Amino acid sequence: MADDGTDPARGLLFPAAEKVQTPPSAYARVALNRPLRCEFTYAVPQALAGAVRPGVRVAVPFGSRRLIGVVVALEEECDLDGRRLRAVGDVLDPEPIVDAGLLELSRWFADYYACSWGQALAAVLPGSLKREGGRRRVRVVGVVEGVGEAELAEVADRYPKQHRLLRTLLEIGEPIEVRAVTRRLKISEHPCRSLERRGWVTIERVVSAPDPLLSPGPRRKKPESLTGEQEVAVGALVGRLEAAEYGTYLLQGVTGSGKTEVYLRVIERALELGRGAIVLVPEIALTPQTVSWFRSRFGEVAILHSGMTDAQRLDMWTKARSGQARVVVGARSAIFAPVPDLGVIVVDEEHEPSFKQESAPRYHARDVAVVRARSAGALCVLGSATPSLESWSNAREGRYERLALTERVSGRSMPAIEIVDMRREKPDRTGPKLFSRRLRTLLEETLERGKQAILFLNRRGFAPVLWCRECNESVRCRQCDVTLTFHRRIGRAVCHCCCEEVAPPKACPACTAPALHYLGGGSERVESALAAFLPKARLARMDSDTMLRREDYERTLEAFGKGELDVLVGTQMIAKGLDFPDVVLVGIVAADSALHLPDFRAAERTYQLLAQVSGRAGRGADEGRIVVQTSTPDHPAIQRAARNDYEGFCDQEAALRGELGYPPHARLIRVVFEDEDGARAGEAAGRCAAGLSACTQAHGGTVLGPAPAPIAMLRGRHRRHLLLKLPARGSDADAAATARGFLIRFALESPRTRVLIDVDPVSML
Repeated sequence: MADDGTDPARGLLFPAAEKVQTPPSAYARVALNRPLRCEFTYAVPQALAGAVRPGVRVAVPFGSRRLIGVVVALEEECDLDGRRLRAVGDVLDPEPIVDAGLLELSRWFADYYACSWGQALAAVLPGSLKREGGRRRVRVVGVVEGVGEAELAEVADRYPKQHRLLRTLLEIGEPIEVRAVTRRLKISEHPCRSLERRGWVTIERVVSAPDPLLSPGPRRKKPESLTGEQEVAVGALVGRLEAAEYGTYLLQGVTGSGKTEVYLRVIERALELGRGAIVLVPEIALTPQTVSWFRSRFGEVAILHSGMTDAQRLDMWTKARSGQARVVVGARSAIFAPVPDLGVIVVDEEHEPSFKQESAPRYHARDVAVVRARSAGALCVLGSATPSLESWSNAREGRYERLALTERVSGRSMPAIEIVDMRREKPDRTGPKLFSRRLRTLLEETLERGKQAILFLNRRGFAPVLWCRECNESVRCRQCDVTLTFHRRIGRAVCHCCCEEVAPPKACPACTAPALHYLGGGSERVESALAAFLPKARLARMDSDTMLRREDYERTLEAFGKGELDVLVGTQMIAKGLDFPDVVLVGIVAADSALHLPDFRAAERTYQLLAQVSGRAGRGADEGRIVVQTSTPDHPAIQRAARNDYEGFCDQEAALRGELGYPPHARLIRVVFEDEDGARAGEAAGRCAAGLSACTQAHGGTVLGPAPAPIAMLRGRHRRHLLLKLPARGSDADAAATARGFLIRFALESPRTRVLIDVDPVSML
């Protein structure tokens, strides 16, 4: 029960019929994975005395259900009516699996990110430990032999979700975990079961297969010597490590400057001192190439990423907890790995937005890393060629220490960057050109020399807009406030928010005119145009449409590394973690595709993306060239990126944000209101804005909105949002706590309208 014996939202949780028959030995406060911001009190039976301890999992009754929770405290006395208490059912662990440090960390980020302690602990534990039993077997779905185009056609019109699922399974060509494919397609399991009843697919439980990332990969030799700048960086970090003192360092190094080798040397020293390490990388950079660098140096390494099954994650989690693997490499959630005597935390590409979780609990792994390092007396290293403005500001103001790597290990200069103004390119009959004359010339030269090229466009599909010339309307999703994207390979118009698909209409849905045109281009269109332009070139496309399995990703990269491909076309998954010495040309097809989004970080992200993609060229003996195609060539983000002038960009961008009151000069809390009734969502947003303004005004808080969210409709729910700005320093802690407390109470009192609280938001959409 809640500490006062009630559920804050609904009154009494449990019927009084279930009583504790004998006096309890103690009272346990249990955190459950529920959105209620309170812990629940249970009696500890005499039979479980000594087994119930802080950090162990317990099975407890909750209403008519049985849930798994974590004991966060034991109390000898309780001021609640003992007749209304229910008892702990079972203890699931012989000893605590969440140590005191992780309990304290989860309590902090539950408070800071305005979620329940149970939700925070759910982020700490692997999925297998959030339920009883069933740890080793997973459910997989596969297509029955002989099922194909005829069955697809049968469900194409009446059952679009079954069609989407069956087509995806046919494309994959082998069984896949049910959870993975339903999550990918944003559907429930009902289409799976419907296809099973038709006899077209089979669903069975199998023993979880090993993670492909754990298979032997290419080995990386340890350099015999370091550059002067690397020596300075390693010396500073190792000195702090040997002193067993906390410190956060911003390691700012241009692409190819050897940041990874600095991480490896520092971790080596940590292991010699008997301490462990966690390395966080963006999910898209978690490739066999990246993992092999750590495995070749340290042997047994635990890998944690979102593509693993629950059983695979549990194996890795157990190896880290037991000390069998003293180095953990993983994506966002690896920050909670139970590494004993943690000495080093590395956050590579710390500016990446993927380190922020967009569902509850909405934590930022980079910021949690800094807090965990402080509490563990460990070293935190934030690495990036283009740090976030927040980290750059912290380093400039002395809260972080800055280390710089300004030159590439090879001694070569950064590749030359050419800006091409696409407004001066003559359009084709079908619209604006995808490739400028300059990019075409360099592509031909690159292939004649037997070298490789990468073409980048951070937009998948063939055409992002189906537009009617007669009424100027575009074809939009019925459930979301976005245009449908045409995917030519599957012949469907797809919503990239909810994944719904429709056959491309032959006439405009608004005016019935047969005048729909495909506007713009995505990675699929770039690949098609390139194949027509260079028919002899060996091409591959890497985006979430073609890389259905991790094995597809690995196979394509391996072929590119062996020189079996000439040009790689892709989205952001080719922007990070790739090191191929024969790549001499990188073409950025539409540099300003994200520049005009309604987000104050749009310019910063554009600069970072240009710098990261540009860094894929010229990493070998040959000089690299970058072609940046844009319709806004004079924008500061593009101009500064072309000159590799990060400091100049930061100074200019930070000054602009200072005038407008955005980070790093302020702290933000974004609140989103979702409801099937638009008027009800708007009314809740208005009440919240008024109350929030009243309780934070004395602290210098400013409320912007409410207003329709940039995506005003998502999966059939209307969306409104507001933004609270708080001072970055001074009374910020009190102001933020006051605001979070108000928002938590408001969310509990608004059960019909979903209230999403996002502290330090990364996405404004």
